[in-house]
Amino acid sequence: MDPQASLTRAFGVEDETDGLYHSLTNRAGLPVRTVSQNLTLTPSTIELGRAETELLSETGREFFLKISLEKTALPDDTVVLLDCPPSLGVLSVNCLTTAGGMIAVIQPGGFELHALAHLHVTTRAIQERVNPDLRILGAVVTNANGRRKITEQVRLEVGRLYPLLGTIRADARLLYATTAGTIHRLTTSKALDDYAKVVEQLGPVLS
Repeated sequence: MDPQASLTRAFGVEDETDGLYHSLTNRAGLPVRTVSQNLTLTPSTIELGRAETELLSETGREFFLKISLEKTALPDDTVVLLDCPPSLGVLSVNCLTTAGGMIAVIQPGGFELHALAHLHVTTRAIQERVNPDLRILGAVVTNANGRRKITEQVRLEVGRLYPLLGTIRADARLLYATTAGTIHRLTTSKALDDYAKVVEQLGPVLS
């Protein structure tokens, strides 16, 4: 759901048809691409940015992703991960309206802490007005350098708002793989080890 399409490029996927944009604006099923045996992806494109302005005048605009997802043929045991854009516009609100749980992802930095506070207020408003089933699962600090004081400061501030699920170390291997569009082929890295621990933390939260 991010017009920057960084996640799409990280998996080496392209979509010249702007399928996600058309699915949302037409309230149709989402395009689904197979990445590997147990992973599929709905690719994003820069065209999705038009939806931010075009959907503002639409009634029920916060439910368009939910409607499209309900029309998408997926196995019953599918786990859907929604990748939100960094701004809290129509696209992010659609994600929060559709999701059963929310994980805040933040990099160490002062500006990011201000954004986290805004996210907290927005999430509470979505819970109260639109999606009372939305659960706050926790937060993950990413691209972190443990030697920097800002990392620990951010961890403390994040912990005041959400349960801290884990800290992901900065890792050149992960950076190279995402840039090359081969992230799904990466098998060993410090960051992957850290993400595995986050998954372990999520087990009791989701049960």
